Amino acid sequence: MAETYKRLGQGQLAINTTGTNGRVYVCPSNTTAIIRQMTFSNVDDALHALTIYHIDNAGTAGETNVIMNASNIAAGGWADFNGTIILEADDELKAISTLNSPAADDITYVIYGLELT
Repeated sequence: MAETYKRLGQGQLAINTTGTNGRVYVCPSNTTAIIRQMTFSNVDDALHALTIYHIDNAGTAGETNVIMNASNIAAGGWADFNGTIILEADDELKAISTLNSPAADDITYVIYGLELT
């Protein structure tokens, strides 16, 4: 079994995304992933609220799988998750940014963890 500690995802969220657009990481087939750290940074000059979901294979985002719910990130601020989340094959992490004013979608993220194949 190979163990690879690496950056699992990096990018920028869109506002109020649904469907596949909010995906920040999907665990590959025949793989288990251990998420160890996630950092979300607000590079905008407006307040954003961030919600993160751990969605089982073929599931949907909802109240029962929220990791972090509507956490406010001030302009220029950030939110960190340091802990352990276990994802099985085809599970996904989804992050939704909602903005408290009509401006750009400026939450960036980096996710670090371990993939076991």
